[in-house]
Amino acid sequence: MTRQELNLAIYEGTTDKVLWQPRLETWIGDRMRWNTMPDRFKGMSNFDIYDELRCSIRYAASAGIVHERSRDDVVTTEEQHPDHSISTVRTPSGEIRTVHRDLWHEGQRVNHRITDYPVKTTADLRVVIDLVDRQSFSANVETFQRAAATMGHRGEPTMFLSSSGFTELIKNWCGLENAYYLLYDHRAEVEEYLEACDRRDDRLIDAALQLPCRVYNLGDHATNEFTPPPILERYLMPRWQRISDRLHAADRFVHSHWDGNSKTMLPYLKDTRLDAVESLTPFPQCDMTLEEIQEATGDMVVLDLIPAIFFMPSYPLQDLLDFTRRVIDMFAPRLILGISDEISEVGEIERVEAITELVDEVCGLAA
Repeated sequence: MTRQELNLAIYEGTTDKVLWQPRLETWIGDRMRWNTMPDRFKGMSNFDIYDELRCSIRYAASAGIVHERSRDDVVTTEEQHPDHSISTVRTPSGEIRTVHRDLWHEGQRVNHRITDYPVKTTADLRVVIDLVDRQSFSANVETFQRAAATMGHRGEPTMFLSSSGFTELIKNWCGLENAYYLLYDHRAEVEEYLEACDRRDDRLIDAALQLPCRVYNLGDHATNEFTPPPILERYLMPRWQRISDRLHAADRFVHSHWDGNSKTMLPYLKDTRLDAVESLTPFPQCDMTLEEIQEATGDMVVLDLIPAIFFMPSYPLQDLLDFTRRVIDMFAPRLILGISDEISEVGEIERVEAITELVDEVCGLAA
């Protein structure tokens, strides 16, 4: 059985094996950027490194959806300053402005974070609604097929869909505190924005279902802080259920990305109608035990589950191996084993290979 076949078989519930599918892109990208790749991997592509470590890959074929936006009356300007940058978007509805703090090292920008969010008033939110309403999507089957063919046997292609409108409000438009102030003071306007995001999601799914892709990811970044139970119940659960029902009717699978502290959300998982959940991060990195995750997920597929901190040199290798063996024993065969959510730039890549050996010993590696 290939890694691709095993990947899909886990979703279909037709295997007793576990797939080892860590996300290595951040580590690889950092080494390539600074020319610090270990000699063993020098000159290799991403795929070559995954193959050398005998791992599956998750997101190498998220291609084929063309994102479009009507821009004939939208003007975007960028200003670069020594330590910050300013992005301004003007539409017939108004203007919004985002300020990023930029950190530089050896002539390269190494950090780009929002320090002044663009949405502070309902007038600002009206501009965002205008932008969301303009988003449209089309499918390019040939692009997807080329990416899937290049990915080959290494894994079943997974396509990115959208984050929830609510977590996008926090991440992109308001920040956490101001998103909740805006919701409290102007619920009707925020819900109008969320309805626009739901319509956008439907347009995106229309395009996605034209591709021969079976697995889809909702990059929600749901956490206790972002989406506590009252928000989960009112805004996210209906969305997950609606999207899941639509994708299931088309014989597709879908999972949501939950990272960080998520303990208060766990009781809702079984009612989401999602097939799987990605990146739940157990103690000692976050606030959930493996036992609590096992109870909450039931027969769902679980992706990842190994805390990223275990790949740091400050943790004994044996602790990582013992924890990984517990994860396999508790969650196989509904398990796509990985790092919650990926190995960092300073993680030890040798530990990835140590888990490869463990998985091979316990249940055998897919080809």
